Amino acid sequence: MKPTLRIVHLFCRLLQRERLNRENVIEEYKINSRTFDRDISDIRYVLSELHECDELIYDRNDKCYYLSRGGRHDFTGRDVMALLKVLLGSRALCRDEMMGMVDAIRALLPYEDRKALYYAIEDELKHYIEPIHGKSILELQWKINKSIINRQKIRIVYTKTGGKRIKRDVLPVNIVFAEFYFYLVAFRDESEYEYPAFFRLDRIESVKVLGKVGENPLYTNFRYSDMRPAVQFMYAGELFEIKLRCRKSALEAVLDRVPKYEIIREKEDSVLVTVTAFGEGFIRWAAMQGENVEILAPQELRERMGQWFAKAAEVYRQDVK
Repeated sequence: MKPTLRIVHLFCRLLQRERLNRENVIEEYKINSRTFDRDISDIRYVLSELHECDELIYDRNDKCYYLSRGGRHDFTGRDVMALLKVLLGSRALCRDEMMGMVDAIRALLPYEDRKALYYAIEDELKHYIEPIHGKSILELQWKINKSIINRQKIRIVYTKTGGKRIKRDVLPVNIVFAEFYFYLVAFRDESEYEYPAFFRLDRIESVKVLGKVGENPLYTNFRYSDMRPAVQFMYAGELFEIKLRCRKSALEAVLDRVPKYEIIREKEDSVLVTVTAFGEGFIRWAAMQGENVEILAPQELRERMGQWFAKAAEVYRQDVK
């Protein structure tokens, strides 16, 4: 192997977080110790010329050279395994995009850790189930994010749940992930809604940038982090203070789901709680809890919940045809 090619090869291995053992490298490339020292010196020179904060370090314990991160935190196998377990479990991306992202994240690990990581996630990789829509969304997400950064109004062509296609001029303010899907958080243009609407990214057929919005209080006053604890299933609408009776066995699930809460009183087997949430999404979630959660107030939501259960019960009273 030519000297220049060998140095590039060694440098690439160091960039991939591999630790280079002196004796192993000398044997592998059939060079002498003086040549190895010259190669290491050349790599250090390249790093200095690039003004990188990375530094080539020699570990006397295992007699290996490795590339430091200049005080930055290196991803460990433990970090990457946890990250990939969450990512694969989210089922947020189509198969091609998910596999590409897994490969890119695995590449952040030192060379010797990648094989061990593969065995930890092998089953999830082989049996990964992509979302039903099967669409690639990373490019669209990045395009919309640029519009958010540049404070640009956009026009989207969007397919609603029933299949109806609509056009909306919106002011995008955020992109979030919840319940298997990415959502665009955006205010409808010329509307007086206090809160934004949510649009699933996989249902956005096209995006057209309409131009800069200019100074707009939405960008300075709105914080999705203030709204998020009250959102269930990505439904906004009207914000309510809701009084609940829930079984103690279900309390943890309630408080994790609705972090804006206050415990009023505890009884032997139940707890009275007030939570702040958007009505439509909360009803959908509370209905899934069955008898574990009862809405006590406001009366409007209690009646809507009763109607929901009545309709569900009517379905099961009918004979199967």
